[in-house]
Amino acid sequence: MKSKYIIGQHVAAPTRNDKMDEKEKKPLSAFLTDAEVKVVWREEEKTKVGRGMITNDDENFVYLTGEKGTVIVNKKDIIAIKQ
Repeated sequence: MKSKYIIGQHVAAPTRNDKMDEKEKKPLSAFLTDAEVKVVWREEEKTKVGRGMITNDDENFVYLTGEKGTVIVNKKDIIAIKQ
């Protein structure tokens, strides 16, 4: 791994993992703006599917709004998101 020295201090060069961490801090809704998606999640030992747009998300939940209304899904239960 290459490293850089700046004014006598040792600073590691950014790695691929550093870039991935930066992306993870952005909300999911920022990546899927105005996009119709399909979300698959597990709820009480059943697999559920929702179709619509991700209108918002935070640390724990994704807000999926479709024709039948809004569903709030825990991010830990999400199996897949397909655009």
